[in-house]
Order: sequence, then structure tokens, then C-alpha cells
Amino acid sequence: MSGASCVLVVSNIDLKTNAPITKPLTFLKSSVRDFILNVNNDYRYMKIGYYVSLHAEILGNKVVPTTENALDAYRLPVMLVRASKNGIPAMPYLVTDSVKQIMTEFDFPIVMFAVNPFSFNGFQTAKNRTALYRAVKSLSMNYRYAVCAQPLRGEMISVKSLFGECATEHGNVKEIAEKVYETFNLPVCKLHIQHFDGKAYLCGLQPLKVEEFSPSDVNMISKIVSRFSEKGWFD
Repeated sequence: MSGASCVLVVSNIDLKTNAPITKPLTFLKSSVRDFILNVNNDYRYMKIGYYVSLHAEILGNKVVPTTENALDAYRLPVMLVRASKNGIPAMPYLVTDSVKQIMTEFDFPIVMFAVNPFSFNGFQTAKNRTALYRAVKSLSMNYRYAVCAQPLRGEMISVKSLFGECATEHGNVKEIAEKVYETFNLPVCKLHIQHFDGKAYLCGLQPLKVEEFSPSDVNMISKIVSRFSEKGWFD
């Protein structure tokens, strides 16, 4: 995206940058007309990061991320479909609330994610039937929602993605982070990735908690934001 003469950063993170920056609640009361770079820890529906993007769109502003990308990124099955279409390697998966269906589809061990968009519970793994029933009951909020089950063939790792950059040496994890950012334009998120046979596969995406940001994370985000602000446009 290009053509914006000015970038206004709206962030709930205490960034160290000379770029024009404002807090989310202040922005939501404004009628600013600028390119909006929305740097928040959580873009889920009904969270402050989502409302920042929505307010920017209502004002007719270009914004990163868009509400469409924010919604799609946190709806796991939609995220995996869009990721696969963009060439990101992903694990096979099944969306269901049936333990029997999961056992019919996959052998143990199995990794499961909540499909409920309000969940902050990460993932759970199961090596047997009892553990599977327990995990599905927990992640589905007592079977009110479906879960996303995937075969567990290697090591699960979780990485912080900051504008598509992450600190890891595992296989093609950096490439996955870059492509996820290219696909959804989420400045900040956590990626759950399965690593086996020297290759990485995208399994899930979730928001980061504010307390998960280290000083070095904040410094990295601040430098990237400053760079984008100086350019006057956003890739």
C-alpha cells in the first residue's frame, strides 16, 4: 500500500519512536485523516486493536491491519486456508467437536487449538484417548465450540512475530513469519509452528499478551515503526 503522505501510529505499547503516535482511546475519539499504523498486542473482534482499525476504516483512512485481515487471522480455519493459498506450509487439520471423529482422522499424538475467537488458551496436546477428551472439553468450553485438531509429528514451537520478523533458527520459521505478515499484515502476533524433518509448518496464530513483550521486542518494533514513518508509506 502506498500514497499516504503521513503515518499516524496508534499503539497500546510504550514505543520509543519520534513518529507521530497516539493511544487507542485517544484515537477512537478523534476524526484524524491519515494513514493509520495500528500497533496493538491484540486485534481480535471486540478488542481495542480491532476497534482502532474499524474506526480508521469508518473515517475513510487506509489502515494496517484491516479489520478483514484481523478477523481472518484469528479465525483459525480461515487463517490456515488463506495461509496455504499464499504458499505457507501448514498441517492438515480437522474442525469438529467430536472426539471420535478426531481419532478416526488422526493417530496419536494430536495437537488441538480452540476455534472460539475469544480464547487465549494456546494449544493442548494429547497422547491418548483420555487426554484427548480432556483437551477437547477444555478448548471447546465444554463442547460449546469446535476445536481444530492436527496431527503432532514433531516439535511445537511458539514465536513472536514483529512485522514478520522473529528470533529463531528453526528451519523455515522466519520465512513462515514473513509470509504470514505478507498475508495478514498483523504488526504483532504469536505464531504456533510445528517443526519436524528439518521443516516448519504453520499450525496456529494468536495475540500476544502485553507482558510477553521484552525490552528488545519494544526496541525492534520502535525501530520498524520509525522506519515506516520516515518513508511516509507502508509495504
